[in-house]
Amino acid sequence: MTQSNQNYFNLTADGIGFLNRPREVQGKRKSSPYFACTIQASRGDNGEKTRFDLRIVGGQAKELFARLLEEFPQLQSKNIQERPTVVVGFRAGDIQPLKFEATNHKTGEVSELLSIDGRLMKFKFIKVDGNMWYQSSYQGEQNQDNPDAS
Repeated sequence: MTQSNQNYFNLTADGIGFLNRPREVQGKRKSSPYFACTIQASRGDNGEKTRFDLRIVGGQAKELFARLLEEFPQLQSKNIQERPTVVVGFRAGDIQPLKFEATNHKTGEVSELLSIDGRLMKFKFIKVDGNMWYQSSYQGEQNQDNPDAS
């Protein structure tokens, strides 16, 4: 009997950022719809931003995302002023750099943008307009992930 030796490496990132563009995407052809979002994550001493384009894949994350869209339908409003501010703590996996072009609809100018493409596996917390909407017990999980943490 031969055993296949399959290696799978998963690069993950934990972060905090602003949730943008929450949406349900209809897959191509006969694939089933899925949830996706963009997160502008903070990094560094000055809070510089890194863009993550993420497909929601974690079971609990999907449930929370669906509830969030149901409870706050204005998140998908075309009028930016109507949208609540949503800050999330998250874990993303299978991340990789992505370069794409975007057109400014006002000026017609095309620019290249960089993003991190990946899968959102977990929400650690969700705040809507400054109010805690969801919080997991992620502090204990962080210590399990890093046994050297005190």
